[in-house]
Amino acid sequence: MNSKQFETAKMCLKVVTPINIADGIVLGAKDYLYDSRRQKVFFLNLHQWHMFIYKHMLLEKYESYLAKIRTYGEDIIKRAEKENKPIFVLCGRPYHADPEINHGIDRMIASFNVAIISEDVVSNKVDKFPTTVLNQWTYHSRLYSAARYVSTKSNMNLVQLVSFGCGVDAITTDEVRGILEQKGKIYTQIKIDEITNLGAVKIRIRSLLATLDES
Repeated sequence: MNSKQFETAKMCLKVVTPINIADGIVLGAKDYLYDSRRQKVFFLNLHQWHMFIYKHMLLEKYESYLAKIRTYGEDIIKRAEKENKPIFVLCGRPYHADPEINHGIDRMIASFNVAIISEDVVSNKVDKFPTTVLNQWTYHSRLYSAARYVSTKSNMNLVQLVSFGCGVDAITTDEVRGILEQKGKIYTQIKIDEITNLGAVKIRIRSLLATLDES
């Protein structure tokens, strides 16, 4: 960990449970404060937080994990281009990876003979650029960067998953739509919490693919 990473590390983690953090590492009850409403763990002092990151190499593990995702994603892109398949960048929040939440939308979309990658695979391929909204969250930044990249690729399209009426997504959807439509790309949004069956989603994806074939 370099000094810059040390200085900018925040004193909280976004977690589902206050117990299982970083490959099952267990913290003692006196080591943190847990905000159950926001599902965040707050360390009680800065030194302890820095040492936790350093001891368990959390930043290195994160970068290694991200590198694996991008390498695998690049393989998918290469195969799709070789087979002349359209590529969908499926964007969603981390919890959308849970099959109980996403209703198998990723597999359903893949059944249309398209390749699917996440925004993590392409968000690092563009330089920083100005947005019309405050761009201060890591996830949102990846989302906007992915949209920017997709807008330059004729064989790629973006599908954004949103759910639970998240207020912040009202901002991200407008910004992503604007980034894509500036370059003549189609913006597609799927609201997870409005799905009772996948029939409506199938119609949306079929319509998108039909429009792409005509263009």
